[in-house]
Amino acid sequence: MSANLHRTEYISFVLTRDAAMKSLNKEVFGQDVTTDVISFPMNEDVNDTTYTGEIVVNQDEVLRNAKTYGVTYEQELARVIAHGVLHLVGYDDDTRQHKAAMTAVEDSVIAEI
Repeated sequence: MSANLHRTEYISFVLTRDAAMKSLNKEVFGQDVTTDVISFPMNEDVNDTTYTGEIVVNQDEVLRNAKTYGVTYEQELARVIAHGVLHLVGYDDDTRQHKAAMTAVEDSVIAEI
């Protein structure tokens, strides 16, 4: 049996609620509000495994967004996770143009799932 010589990349996911997300958002970004997702790039190698990062998802905000946009919780969760992964691989939504480009990729990813 041969050893696996390929590196494996991991993303960890944390599901949380409003209070914890608001606290995290304030601590990390200085914003005293809740949000749907925060991504933390790691890019650390441990035992031939690459940890790409961690995505923290606020279940309460995902549920509110789903109701607002008329989609299921699962559909909105998929969009939020796609958004978080795109942040990990280098996308930003800090300008209108960046946000539009990121949304287009999210839409494409969601259509594929």
